[in-house]
Amino acid sequence: MKSEEEKEQCMRYSESMDEKEIIKLAKTDYQAFDFLYEKYMPQIFQYVMYRVYNREVTEDIVSIVFYKAMKNLHLFTWRQIPFSAWLYRIAFNEICNYVKKEKKQEKIRENYLKEEPEAAYEPSYQNDSKSFKFIHDYIAKLPIKDQDIIMLRFFEKKSFAEIALITGKNESTLRVNLHRALKKLESIMPEEVLDYAYRQISL
Repeated sequence: MKSEEEKEQCMRYSESMDEKEIIKLAKTDYQAFDFLYEKYMPQIFQYVMYRVYNREVTEDIVSIVFYKAMKNLHLFTWRQIPFSAWLYRIAFNEICNYVKKEKKQEKIRENYLKEEPEAAYEPSYQNDSKSFKFIHDYIAKLPIKDQDIIMLRFFEKKSFAEIALITGKNESTLRVNLHRALKKLESIMPEEVLDYAYRQISL
């Protein structure tokens, strides 16, 4: 819990300074960084949650993101990327690390578990129970790079310029990747729910 003094300090930052000044202060003042945390944590949390769809894992990743942001804030410069895009890039890299780690652990589990027939899994679709979880089950079947571009573009509402800053890819490549990713998504989703899905991830 924040003390009243800390809350007042954050308020003074928000009322009297622009973000560039606050970031400069945050390099030596933890209260200034606390203001940045309060401002950006909800959107970073939402982005990570979209990608991993596990609250506990999301909380761990977000903690790492802001720890690394605080630790490396002295490296941040306005001449390269906006502060929010910098945070997204850190989150993007941490998600990639998590996915790679999960894949390795899954291979280890597969090597030690007996092979047993599994029932084919297909997310159920109910008109009275439409949710992001339903769409996420299909998006999760796509390659990681396809998941990333769909999430950033449609769920996070990022421009191609912003996504380029986050992923390190150029805009032309990203546009092609998005087109291919959506085609793959179309190929695995039931025809009767495609319209609903597009409404959920529409611009």
